[in-house]
Amino acid sequence: MKKVIAAMVVMSLAIVPLGGVWSILLRPIIGGSTDQSFIYPVYVGLILLAGLVVGVAVVLYGEMDKLWKEIKSIKEETEKSKHGDK
Repeated sequence: MKKVIAAMVVMSLAIVPLGGVWSILLRPIIGGSTDQSFIYPVYVGLILLAGLVVGVAVVLYGEMDKLWKEIKSIKEETEKSKHGDK
């Protein structure tokens, strides 16, 4: 989860404060003008959305892993009690 947050912070820093630098360096290569600067909020929204999706996936995976371990331990206890009765 820390890696996801770090990646979100790095991308946000690369787009928001350094956005002007990127546009100056890449304008001769890519082209474009001021109207492309209005896309930056969309980029930030995509970064936040991607972080949210990955964060929720990490939380769900952790919960599913705990549930799987609990089911496995209950199954083992049931197996032991069945073999103990015979």
